[in-house]
Amino acid sequence: MRKRYLAGLLCLSAAATATTAALGAPITPGDVVLYRVGDGAAGLANTGGAVFVDEYTPGGSLVQSIALPTTASGSQKQLVASGTATSEGLLTVSPNGQYVAITGYASNIPAGSSLSGTTAATVNRVVGIIPVSTGSPDTSTALTDYADANNPRSAVTSNGTDIWVTGGSGGIRYTTFGSTTSTQLSTTVTNLRQANIFGGQLLTSTGSGSAVRVGTVGTGLPTTAGQTITNIPGFTTSGSPYAYFFADLDAGTAGVDTLYVASDDAAALTKYSLVGGNWTSNGVIGVAADAYRGVTGTVDALGNVQLFATRKGGSGAAGGGELVSLLDSSGYNGAFAGSPTLLATAGANTAFRGVGLIPAVPEPATLGLLSIAGLLAIRRRAK
Repeated sequence: MRKRYLAGLLCLSAAATATTAALGAPITPGDVVLYRVGDGAAGLANTGGAVFVDEYTPGGSLVQSIALPTTASGSQKQLVASGTATSEGLLTVSPNGQYVAITGYASNIPAGSSLSGTTAATVNRVVGIIPVSTGSPDTSTALTDYADANNPRSAVTSNGTDIWVTGGSGGIRYTTFGSTTSTQLSTTVTNLRQANIFGGQLLTSTGSGSAVRVGTVGTGLPTTAGQTITNIPGFTTSGSPYAYFFADLDAGTAGVDTLYVASDDAAALTKYSLVGGNWTSNGVIGVAADAYRGVTGTVDALGNVQLFATRKGGSGAAGGGELVSLLDSSGYNGAFAGSPTLLATAGANTAFRGVGLIPAVPEPATLGLLSIAGLLAIRRRAK
């Protein structure tokens, strides 16, 4: 019997979300974590909804719901979200598998006006860091200069201390745990979606402008201004990508060589392979109406890619969304194949946003900046 089932299978009630201390239990390696907005008690609104990180088994069984605070207590701020902004909530898991990072607003519910229109100085944009080992979030990182008058969308941490954030304004920014200000790294594109790290490289996605859709930010994990966001080679510079997942499937190609991108347009869920130095499409699963926005995955010992994705996340008062899984066994540069399996559906007055996967085998410290998929592929080739 898996630990924590007794506590984990109980969704926290609306009353519990109002507590000042957010509580959770350790998150099990191999499980999926999902950003949910709304407690189900009232319709969603742009003036704020309670945020939860829901933990699911890979088969779709709910393990626990970690409630983020809706009232401030000492250094711990509120972390709530706009109930109608589908671009928010692009949750990430650190490359070493030890931390979940999410974003939101330091606001009581309801706010006096639409949260995304508030200034960051007045309504701080909050980064929540959840250690996998405890499941108890920390919301002391409350920034006064991040996503000002726009949506906070994503955060990623490499080690629980260094943090990179993105939002609808101000570009990608660097900060540290517990800070109140941040450093803007680049002005190449300032309206951004998901920040993430693969193969020791900081990346971001955007649907803004015509220069970048999925791009690298400087080299490695930059922390200073003056960086350039560069579209990854051969990748389209149009469309509406959100989350993405890189994998290392080909022993003959250095580094990550396979990419899955979630988009809320006709690109839906698309697979790409790095062929001759350029990212080339291997096909699409889904249609524009699916509105894919979250995707994550892992690589098994046979080179199959197990994906988990969120789609159909609603922007209305009733919310919406689905968590699905998909197994792609076509390998490097193979035609994208597989049929999504429905794992969970958002309840009334709740909405699903981003999704992450806690690696079943945490990375050793010496390989902490390698992607999870890359590490598994290295182990696979060594056998």
